[in-house]
Amino acid sequence: MNEAVCHRILIIDDDPTIRLLLVAGLGRQGFRVSEAEDGPSGLEAFAREHPHLVLVDVTMPGMDGYAVVARLRAMPGGEALPVLMLTAADDAETRRLAAEAGATAVVTKPFQLLPLAEHLRRLLEASAWARSPSPGPGRAPPPPIRRPHHE
Repeated sequence: MNEAVCHRILIIDDDPTIRLLLVAGLGRQGFRVSEAEDGPSGLEAFAREHPHLVLVDVTMPGMDGYAVVARLRAMPGGEALPVLMLTAADDAETRRLAAEAGATAVVTKPFQLLPLAEHLRRLLEASAWARSPSPGPGRAPPPPIRRPHHE
């Protein structure tokens, strides 16, 4: 891997196969990925690791993804963080509930890893732009995130 900006992503999902796929696949795309198997451990990991972006499964035992997202939004650093919800349900009600909880976007399973990684990069670039100090109307956009070169 080159000197690419290494964004931290937290995966909160009770399915070990999904976590493995995302940790390995996004790691190969240059992201630093950590994981949690449920809502409470995900909230602890968020407070400890301060990720740049969080992916949260909608359907988990105990605390569902909607509750996790709502709690993340109430935590320091969680207010403007990109938070995507993962779900097998592709319906208006799921999207409405995700938006009400505070999700930035919804990703439907099954997903393709490379398009997902590009979507995450675009969200991170937009997030960095939104969080950067504003010197005024002539401010330049942030530099693009450099991607790792794979040989």
